[in-house]
Amino acid sequence: MRQLLNSDLELFVESDFIYLPLLFDPEIEKETQALLQSGRAVENSGETESKIIVKIKDIHFIKTLSLHSLLKNYEEINAYSYKHLRNACLQKYHLTREVDSIFFGETLNTILFQVMPYFVRKNRGLQRKNLSDEEILDFVGEKIHIPGRYYKEAETFGDLQPLQAILKGLEDEKPIYKPPVNGLFTGRKLREWLHEAVHANVLASEQKRIAETLKVREQFSQAKPKHIAILLYLADTGSLEIDGFGFTRKNGYKGEYFVYKRVGEFVLKDYYARSYLFPACRVAVSTYTPFRPFVMEKYKHPFLLRHKSGQEICMQHFAPPNEFTAENAIRILEEGLTALRYGYNARRRNGYHSLDRTWVYIPTIDFEDYRI
Repeated sequence: MRQLLNSDLELFVESDFIYLPLLFDPEIEKETQALLQSGRAVENSGETESKIIVKIKDIHFIKTLSLHSLLKNYEEINAYSYKHLRNACLQKYHLTREVDSIFFGETLNTILFQVMPYFVRKNRGLQRKNLSDEEILDFVGEKIHIPGRYYKEAETFGDLQPLQAILKGLEDEKPIYKPPVNGLFTGRKLREWLHEAVHANVLASEQKRIAETLKVREQFSQAKPKHIAILLYLADTGSLEIDGFGFTRKNGYKGEYFVYKRVGEFVLKDYYARSYLFPACRVAVSTYTPFRPFVMEKYKHPFLLRHKSGQEICMQHFAPPNEFTAENAIRILEEGLTALRYGYNARRRNGYHSLDRTWVYIPTIDFEDYRI
């Protein structure tokens, strides 16, 4: 069937059924004529007369699939094509889950509009100015390159009429698609109808989310197109970094992120006042429990138990919060950064490891390659 719908072969449609042309073969022709003469070529299906064989332009066509059944089971018949059509339909109206997350989710808004301004300064001087959401988006637009396609999408994103018309049609219980009229169709033409019908079914299944999306977009109806473009870009990529502060979407966790702050190279001294140069790294906190600071890269430090990535920073008397808020995220990152740079006490050799080797040496993580 997939090959037929991708071809220019003529098919016949009547009463919701697809009729395929019969191959020219003496035996088939003989059997067809016998069937027609016996009167068994006609069967009743409900109230509509449905023929097994019809003759159009001296070509015999035989009844095969129901269009309704084909459409209803299309996801199982051709899962790849259905997924592609569904994604194309949702993207056309910006109904993808990624876009929803930035407009419906509070987490990313908290990171973008509350946590980031603490670590990234727009204004110079000692006084920290509180920025509005619009000023923050202007600042982001100045700092990163937004591809042109997101500005084009922002224009259509602000056009609510297509979605409003779709929602009204669904609420009025209008037919979600029109069946093709009886007659001859090429396989390609019938495929076009099938794709349009699949799109209609997808939109019908998304009726609730369309209504929710419209409410949100109405709130953004006065927003600048460039601000919408920035939000669409962030929703699509799920990551951002400006001046050492950034976030990235957490794989496998819907709407969750790693929020981080880069720390540059720093020096620690051992018991004998010898210096060790530690490389740069990212101190991060997850928006999903546990709310503890950790180092994203493969890293070694007296406050890290092993030499690997994703290790929590050991800090005495640190009480992790039980929820993700802007205030908690800022505190966790600040305490993690402070612990790495200033928490090691050379006299007490606190932490999992010691920078210098003690008289009773127990092999652990070694820092000799960091000594300068």
